[in-house]
Amino acid sequence: MMKQGLKRYFSGLLAIALMMASMSLTMLPKQAEAEASTVKVVTDFEDGTVQGWHGRGGNEVLAASGAAAHTGTYGLQVTGRSQSWNGPQLDVTSIMTEGKTYALSAWVKLPAGTAASSVSMTVQRTTNGTTYYEGVTSGNVTADGWAKFSGQYQLKQPIESLSVYFEASSNPTLDFYVDDFSMEQLPEPEPIVIQQDIPSLKDVFKDDFKLGTAVLVNEIEDSNSPDAQLVKKHFNSLTAGNELKWDATEPQEGQFNFTRSDKIVDFAVQNGIAMRGHTLIWHSQTPNWVFYDENGNLASKELLFARMKRHIETVVGRYKGKIYAWDVVNEVLEPGDKQPGGLRNSLWYKIAGEEFIEKAFEYAHEADPNAKLFINDYNTNMPEKRQDLHDLIKRLKDKGIPVDGVGHQTHIGIESPQVQELDDMIQAFTDLNIEQQITELDMSVYTNDNDAYDTFPLELQIKQAKRYKEIFDVFRKHADQLTAVIFWGKDDLNTWLRTFPVNRNNWPLLFDERLQAKYAYWALVDPSKLPVDIQQTTAANASAVIDGKLEDAWSKSPAVSILNEGTPVATYKTLWDADRLYIAVDVSDTSTNGNDAVEVFIDGNNGKTTAYEEDDKKYTFRRSGANPGKPAEYKAVKLAEGGYRIEAAIPVDGLSLNKKLGLDVRVVDKAGSTTTKTSWNDRTGSQDSDTSKFGVLTLVEGPQFTEAPNGTPVIDGTIDSVWSKANIITTDRWVQGTKGAQAKVRTLWDAGRLYVLAEVTDSLLSKASPNVWEQDSVEIFVDQNKGGTASYQADDGQYRINFDNEQSVNPGSLSGNLSSAVKRTANGYLVEASIKWNGAPPAAGAIIGFDVQVNNDEDGDGKRDSVAIWNDRSGLSYTNTSGFGLLKLSGTK
Repeated sequence: MMKQGLKRYFSGLLAIALMMASMSLTMLPKQAEAEASTVKVVTDFEDGTVQGWHGRGGNEVLAASGAAAHTGTYGLQVTGRSQSWNGPQLDVTSIMTEGKTYALSAWVKLPAGTAASSVSMTVQRTTNGTTYYEGVTSGNVTADGWAKFSGQYQLKQPIESLSVYFEASSNPTLDFYVDDFSMEQLPEPEPIVIQQDIPSLKDVFKDDFKLGTAVLVNEIEDSNSPDAQLVKKHFNSLTAGNELKWDATEPQEGQFNFTRSDKIVDFAVQNGIAMRGHTLIWHSQTPNWVFYDENGNLASKELLFARMKRHIETVVGRYKGKIYAWDVVNEVLEPGDKQPGGLRNSLWYKIAGEEFIEKAFEYAHEADPNAKLFINDYNTNMPEKRQDLHDLIKRLKDKGIPVDGVGHQTHIGIESPQVQELDDMIQAFTDLNIEQQITELDMSVYTNDNDAYDTFPLELQIKQAKRYKEIFDVFRKHADQLTAVIFWGKDDLNTWLRTFPVNRNNWPLLFDERLQAKYAYWALVDPSKLPVDIQQTTAANASAVIDGKLEDAWSKSPAVSILNEGTPVATYKTLWDADRLYIAVDVSDTSTNGNDAVEVFIDGNNGKTTAYEEDDKKYTFRRSGANPGKPAEYKAVKLAEGGYRIEAAIPVDGLSLNKKLGLDVRVVDKAGSTTTKTSWNDRTGSQDSDTSKFGVLTLVEGPQFTEAPNGTPVIDGTIDSVWSKANIITTDRWVQGTKGAQAKVRTLWDAGRLYVLAEVTDSLLSKASPNVWEQDSVEIFVDQNKGGTASYQADDGQYRINFDNEQSVNPGSLSGNLSSAVKRTANGYLVEASIKWNGAPPAAGAIIGFDVQVNNDEDGDGKRDSVAIWNDRSGLSYTNTSGFGLLKLSGTK
C-alpha cells in the first residue's frame, strides 16, 4: 500500500461501515432500554451523572454539566485533556454482539470562544490480546452550534473488550461537550448473494493479463462465503493485504507465525488462483527490533543482512512453488528525502545504503529461483520518481541483480493522474526488458481530504466508471508489457480508503458493499449498460465583445470538447454577466456549407423536463452569418486552420453566481444531402423538445487575472525601478483563518524567467515549526501551459521561500530553477524571486496559470494560523493546478 499506510488502518478494515457526520437537527428519543427485537443504549446525562463514561488517560475530568446540554438539563463536559488520545470512553463489551451492526450517534460542541477543531468517534477493540482502533466517524466541531456525529459499526471478530470513545487527535488540550449518545443494533440485512450470471472479470481479460485482488484472511476463511465466492469467480491473481508482511510473519526475532498467511496461500492453491507475495522489505510494518542490536544501538549492516537473509529464506522458502511473484522491496524511493537517486532515507538505507535492495533480491532468488521478483512503488506516474525508479532498476540489472519486474501501485483519484500519465508510466520502463504489473489499483472518489458523502452520488458513479474504462484501455494497449492488473481490495466495504487519509465513506472498487457489480464493473465488461452521462462545465463571470475575436476574458473558462465517437468536432467556452450568457464555439469543418450551424439549447432553471417550458430556448447560429433575429447577437468568422467560429451573446433572465443552467451544444454539418448532428451531451437527438438530457452549466466567479510586463530585475531584495511598471495584486483570499499576514505582489518576465516581488506584512516572523509549510513564507505556484489539471504535470512547480530565504521546491527536481533574495522590513519582509521557465519559454501574449500564497505562524508556536492567497481558496494548490489564477505575459509597459 501507499507510504502512509499504517497497521491500524488495515486492522479494522472488515469492521467498518461508516457514514460521515451529518448536521441534521433530528432529536433523539429520551430512553435507555433494551427492546425485545434489538439492543439500544442512550446516555443523556439527565440524572446528573456521567452514566458509565470514564476518561481514557486518567487526566480528563468528566462531569455532567448544564453548559454541555444539547437537550434537557445536562450533557457531558470533557476537560483536563493533555494527550491527543485522551477523551471520554464507554465500555460496550457486554452490549455488542459479534456479527451484528450498530448505528452510533452523538451530538458534539465546543465551549464558547474555542476555535474550530476536529473530533472523532472511534471504537477500541481487543481481540486475541491485540488492541485495534477503528474509526466510526469524525468531523469539524465549533462553538457556534451542535454537530451530529453518526455512523455504523459492524463487529466481525470475537473480542475480549470493546469500547466507544471520543478524541481530538489534532488538539491534545481541547475541551468539548458530548450529549445524547445513542447506540442501537440494526436489523439484519438481507443475505448477500453474488451475481453468478455476470461475466467473470478474469475471463474478460484472459487474453490481456491476470486480473487480481488483494484480500485479508477474514474475507476468505470461509471458502463458501459470498466474499470468497466473489474472489473465485472474478480473479485469477491473489495478494495478501497484510498477512505476508514482516510484522505478521516474524513479529519477534526468530518467532515465525504463518497461521494467517497459510490460510490465504492454501485458498489460492486450492482454487487455482495465482498467489502474489506482498511484501518482504518495507520501511513500514517492519518490527523495530529488526533495526537495533541487543544494546539498543542501530544494527550493523552485517546484523541487518543476517536477519534479512533468515527472514527471506524462511518466508519465501515456505511458499516456494506456491507464490508466483514477490514484491521484494516496497516503496524504497522518496525523492523528497534528498538521498542519492531519490532513495528513501529509511532505517534500511541508513544502515546499509542501496545495498540492502541488492541483498533482498539475491536472498529471494536463492530461496525460490522460479519466483518473479518485483520492486514495487507508488506515484510512479510522476516523472521525477519514475525516472529514479527506472535508473535504480537499470543499476541493479547492470550488476546482475535478479530484478524481474516493476510494480506500479496506482492508488489514484477520480480526477488524477491524467490517463496519459499512466500511459507514459508504462512506456517509460519498456527498454528494461522486465515485466510490469499494476499492483494496488483503486480509485478514490474524492479530490481532497475535506469532502465526504453519505451516499455515492450518481454523477460520480458514472464518472468513475468512464475513468476506469479509459484507464483499462491504456492497460490493454500495453498488454505486451503488463502481466497482471491487481485491485487493492475486492469491494467497497473492504478498502483501506474508508479510514485513510480520513474516516469517511469511499467507493474505490468495482463491487459495492454488498458485492454487487457497479457501473465501474460494467464500464469494463459492457459499457452500453452505463446510464446517459450528464456532463458538467462552468462559465466564468466576465463579459465579451461579440466580434469573433477571443479577448483575454475567454481564458477564464475551460474549453469543452464536443466529440463524435471520440474525435473532437468542436470546442466551446462560456462566460456570463448579469444579463447574458456568452458562448464561443470553434468548429473543425473544412467543407464549407452555408447551412452548417451551431445550435445552443438553454434550460434556464435546469428543470430537466421532457417538454419545453417558458425558460427553455433554442438558438441556431449559422456559419453563413445569417442573423437569427434578436434578442441573440452573434458573429461567425472563418478560422485560419479551417472550420469556423461562432461567438454569441444570449440574453438569459436571473443569472447569478452559482446558478445552474441546463445546456447543450449541437454542431450541424451539412454536406450535400447528408446532415450530421453531434451534441455535447444528449446523443438521442431530443433536444428540440426535451431538456431532461441537457448537460449542466454552473455560473462561477472564475479565476482572477493580471498581467506581467516584460522586464528583468536584479534579484537582490531591493525594489529596482523596473518594478514600477508592474501591476500590484494582493493575497486577500483566506485559505486558513480570516486574518493574518498578507502580501502585495508584482510580476515581471523575460525570455528566460518569471520574476515575483512580494512585500509581506507580518508582525511576528516565525519558523518554529520543523514543517516548512508552517513557517512564515511565500509560496509561488506556476502552471506554465495553463493546463489546470488535478495533479502536477511536468511544467508545474511550487516554489516556497521563508523570511530567512530558505527555499523548498515541489517537485524537488525543479530546485535549480529558483533564485531568491529576502530582506526584513519595518512591518514584515520582502521576497524577490526568479523562476526559470521549465522547458520551452512562453511567448509574449501567453497566459499561464499562476498563484501566490502567504503562510503565517501568527504567535510563533510552530502552528500555521493563517494562509492568504491571491486566487485559489481550495488549499490544494500544492498538488492541483485547476484553481490557479491567470497571468498574461504582456509586452513592455
